[in-house]
Amino acid sequence: EDDLPDQVQLVWHGVNDEAHLREFLSSRVAWGECDLRRDPRQRLVPRHDSFERAPWTRDEAPLPPATALEAFARHARGLKLDLKDGPGVLNEVLGLVQRYEFEDDRLWFNASIEAVGAEGFRRLRSAHPGAIVQCPVDFLAPLVLAAPEQARAVLRMLAGWGISRFSVAWGQDSTLPLVQAVQDWGYDINLYAVPDHESFLQAVLLLPRSL
Repeated sequence: EDDLPDQVQLVWHGVNDEAHLREFLSSRVAWGECDLRRDPRQRLVPRHDSFERAPWTRDEAPLPPATALEAFARHARGLKLDLKDGPGVLNEVLGLVQRYEFEDDRLWFNASIEAVGAEGFRRLRSAHPGAIVQCPVDFLAPLVLAAPEQARAVLRMLAGWGISRFSVAWGQDSTLPLVQAVQDWGYDINLYAVPDHESFLQAVLLLPRSL
């Protein structure tokens, strides 16, 4: 990590179980990402895949969110929360963050537009003015190519909701033009879904804010 350009923040993806939590905490990576959604019993659990896509099994032992947040807080790590189930988890998530007294400069919220909507993003920004608030914008790729001013207007609207960073998937035909356009318009970029070391080295060359 010390060899990276100063502007690039590394994020450890999928800190959703005890094994990955231990690996992350033993590393020098400053930020870790937990995915949060409701399980079939309506408990808040760290899990990337939906229960429709990957059904729950009896062997599954979910990591209690409080355990994860307590470990992040105790080790002074940056916490990225990917809110998969939208507004329904906001109250509980914000309560957990408050309980463990995370400073805004160690908080990062990611959610899709359809998951939390404008009011959800505004609420996150109001509760934590100094945190990173992020959403994916891959849907803008065709607009960037065909009608860039309209794409820029959408980004201005999203920024008005309190979103401070925009996330783009690696490895798509549209990745490079979308990243370049968003950066040229003055916004921070996060690159996600980087699958291997070779891709990582290529992605770093685009100088995203985070990876």
